[in-house]
Amino acid sequence: MLKRFSYLYEAPLFFLLLFGVNRVFFPQLPGFVGMDPHPYWIGILLFGFRYGVPAGLLAGVLASALYFYFAWNFLERYLFEDISFYLLPSFFILVGVLVGVGVRHYRETLDRLTRDKEELTRVEKALRDEIKTLKEINIGLEKRIATRMTTLVTLYEGARRLETIQLEDLYPAILEFITKTLDVEKSSLYLKVEGCFVLKKSIGWQDYERRPAEIPMNEGIIGIAGASKKVTSIRDFLQGPSASAPSLLGDAMLAGPLRDGENGEVVGVLSIQEMSFLSFNSATLNLFAFLLQWASRSIGRANYISRLKEQEIVDPEYHVYSKNYFFSRASQELIRSKTYYLPLSIGLVKVEGIENIPKPKREAAMVALSQLMKSSCREMDVIARFDDPQIPFALLLITASQTQAGEIRGKILKNFKQMEMEPVSLKVGIASFVPKTKDVESLIDEAKKDIELSS
Repeated sequence: MLKRFSYLYEAPLFFLLLFGVNRVFFPQLPGFVGMDPHPYWIGILLFGFRYGVPAGLLAGVLASALYFYFAWNFLERYLFEDISFYLLPSFFILVGVLVGVGVRHYRETLDRLTRDKEELTRVEKALRDEIKTLKEINIGLEKRIATRMTTLVTLYEGARRLETIQLEDLYPAILEFITKTLDVEKSSLYLKVEGCFVLKKSIGWQDYERRPAEIPMNEGIIGIAGASKKVTSIRDFLQGPSASAPSLLGDAMLAGPLRDGENGEVVGVLSIQEMSFLSFNSATLNLFAFLLQWASRSIGRANYISRLKEQEIVDPEYHVYSKNYFFSRASQELIRSKTYYLPLSIGLVKVEGIENIPKPKREAAMVALSQLMKSSCREMDVIARFDDPQIPFALLLITASQTQAGEIRGKILKNFKQMEMEPVSLKVGIASFVPKTKDVESLIDEAKKDIELSS
């Protein structure tokens, strides 16, 4: 409050100071009368701008009073009869008031703008907070959408991989599929081998980290899950009525059995060693059980198809006899040859350079080669598939001596040369029965050696 009205003593002191300056430095100009511009303007402008109308008015009045005082006492009094003499003192008061009015208007405008700025700042802050909230919501929605899309893609890709009928490819696919779907950090797959579970594959483990390579039945979460044929978690023991925990309790947080079909025998256990604590809930357990059931159906289908393939006589891809039929028939013919001393030969066909043919045409080329074998051999001979990347075909040349087998080999190579299948080349190895021949495998080994000798 005192600071607000400080001009009441500051203005008189200022003009008193000017009076002292006038007496000391300008004694010949009493009251600075006749000086242009007049020094009193300093006080009028200073207090008018600083404090507004009252201070400007006070400064103007003091300046006018001093001006009249010095003019009355030190100048000719006839000057008071000239109306122009009163202009300067009047301007002192008028300018002091006008400056004060201008300053007041400026301050009011400044206060209004300040209030507007504060209001705009408050609104801006509210809008920034709202934008931040909306961004967080948007990010959350994007994450949820991305998570759902990722889950859908994972499920789709996993389902496609579970369609394979090769168990060596199926087991890793099952582990990766369930690991990604449940967003698990560490997981392992154990297969049942002679009453225990042996580690097949793991995900998320570092090379230096230890994990059980073999777990006996009924030991640990993994062994109990395999023996009980149901999903087992560490929570079953921590929340169960029994206070005792099984040995190897820390081998997994969660484990469940893999079966040969939905209700078949247990063939392995899939275990989860590390996952988010928030994800470890009943919904995850139910989803884990569902995925295990899905994977079990895939394992059952793969085993069923494998058993069917074992019983197949004809290979559907190359349209020749299957490998199983070849070994079965070769064993029978070998026994007959040993019993009746009949000639028997086995041939292996090595195909080189087939990888240089474009993949879409490769299968057609192999089918063409199988037809070449059929046309080059006798009707009684068995042309079969031989599961070797380098040796795709095997020949069972019934009652064919070594000489006859050599003629058949020459015919195959001659017919192949006419096909002009560059850059593919053929090599045919022949092995014939002799009384000291032990079994079919020994004949196959001899035929492989014959291929190497012909290189």
